Amino acid sequence: MAGYLFVHFIGEQKHGEQVYFSLSRDGLFWKDLNAGKPILYSNLGQLGVRDPFMIRDEENEKFYLIATDLRIEAGKGWKAAQESGSKDLIVWESKDLVHWSEERSCKVGVAQAGCVWAPEAIYDRERKEFLVFFASKTKTEGEVSGKHKIYATYTKDFRTFSETFLYIEKEKDIIDTTIIEEKGKYYRFSKDETTGKIQMEYSDSLMGVFKPIESETLMKLNGVEGPECFQRPDGSWCLMVDRFAEQKGYLPLMINHLADGDFQIIPDSEFNLGITKKRHGGILKLKEEEYERLEKAYSRQNPILSGLYADPDIAVFDGTYYIYPTTDGFNGWSGTTFSVFSSKDGLNFKNRGQILDVASDDVAWAVGSAWAPCIAKKNEKYYFYFCAKQDNGISAIGVAVADSPIGPFYAEKKPLITIEMVRKANVPMGQTIDPSIYQEGERTWLLFGNGFPAITELETDLLHIVPNSIRTIEGAKDFREAITVLKRNGKYHFTWSCDDTGSENYHVNYGIADQLFGPITFLYPILEKQPKKGILGTGHHSITKISEQDEYCIAYHRFATPTDRYPEGKGYHREVCLAPLHFSEDGLIQKVEQID
Repeated sequence: MAGYLFVHFIGEQKHGEQVYFSLSRDGLFWKDLNAGKPILYSNLGQLGVRDPFMIRDEENEKFYLIATDLRIEAGKGWKAAQESGSKDLIVWESKDLVHWSEERSCKVGVAQAGCVWAPEAIYDRERKEFLVFFASKTKTEGEVSGKHKIYATYTKDFRTFSETFLYIEKEKDIIDTTIIEEKGKYYRFSKDETTGKIQMEYSDSLMGVFKPIESETLMKLNGVEGPECFQRPDGSWCLMVDRFAEQKGYLPLMINHLADGDFQIIPDSEFNLGITKKRHGGILKLKEEEYERLEKAYSRQNPILSGLYADPDIAVFDGTYYIYPTTDGFNGWSGTTFSVFSSKDGLNFKNRGQILDVASDDVAWAVGSAWAPCIAKKNEKYYFYFCAKQDNGISAIGVAVADSPIGPFYAEKKPLITIEMVRKANVPMGQTIDPSIYQEGERTWLLFGNGFPAITELETDLLHIVPNSIRTIEGAKDFREAITVLKRNGKYHFTWSCDDTGSENYHVNYGIADQLFGPITFLYPILEKQPKKGILGTGHHSITKISEQDEYCIAYHRFATPTDRYPEGKGYHREVCLAPLHFSEDGLIQKVEQID
């Protein structure tokens, strides 16, 4: 094991009761992922989650994340949460810790339960099932007001659960149980209100009789809950407890052997929990590739470019990343210049300067409206395709050439594609805009369109189109603009933008085809708004392969954040973002996990 993932929530503020991720190599010094913002949001039940816990399914090579369906920030109060709260678990699952399923709710609470709190799980090797346990407040005969007890159920897949049964009951309330296995013994930690402390017990079996382990340190700790225990790289153990009463977040306690209960509180200088104040969560051991995957996925911060830009075309030339965007922030998309940005690591991009001004003598045929460029390379030359308006007010696609990806670029004297050429080919297009390049072998095609998608082959000089080669691509459901294609394992993967760039519902659809010219079989959207994250208007993208290890990334734009910066004109106040692009085991593009 190479490190740890801490899944947790942060408190009762807005978005505080969602799922946050943090990483650590040693379990003491933690780094918050996604700049300390939530990774997963619950859109079910009470629209919030607390006490998340993650477990590895070794046999099926996946992970399950379970959490309490609860949002105190909603204002109903703790009494309602305990006595008339949700009886459901909220469950996510993942193969890689980066791409997660849609959340689902699973009813596990008994009929008389007032809530289901702090769910956790452990694999029962004897039954070959997961034991899932949680706290529920119930009132049985003889009890005046009822109390919290620990109930449990078994599952193989976190979809179907056995009948729920009583697992732990104490004299008073008991909540927040966690269980660790070591050398054939099970160690159980719980918040026991009989003593008001964290109680420690052990047993030879999950369903056996648990006996108490005396711990002087635990008996001295007041106002703590949410215990979590894990083994550190040196073989010692760390017990984390949430100092809820002091509102200080988690405190690590160290111990060499669980059986003796001799925990030591370490000084504040010897641990750091990161930016956010962590509340009740769970800690998962990670393999090196898992740690690196999470770190890479959430180390990038969006927007990736400083300033207002849109319609990004991303490419990798000789190990360097380049982004060619529309310069944004002008009423009616009336900007006239293009710039290029470069990066060695794909994280930190530098503006390499202006490469073309379509309102100048740089482009003899154009008068303005520099939109939606793309780039291609052939025989050590770089071909820059771009949109601009002619003096008749109609957009056309032009091309400029350079010896370097950062220019200087020299534009051809005439446009490459005009609306007249498209109409002559009987393609019912609104505007000739939004080019993208596809290269296969020695041949090159240009895809473009507005209202209807089209494709045309380019001559070997990449400066002219092959006569009579413009044709419509069929099957792009709800197509508006910005169509792209890549080929992988014999399939053509098409993506395109839908709705309007000024709409918060602007999004990217996805489909596959056996032929470059279609017809496309539409599958699903891969990039959509995420209102809870303040992400709106996601679209006009490009995709590039970034390594020989079958790695890809997607560049796209969204409304500039925070979105209230521009009450008017969000559609031309946009920012450029990057995200990893992954393929699932069935060979299809997965939905994009957007990074705030």
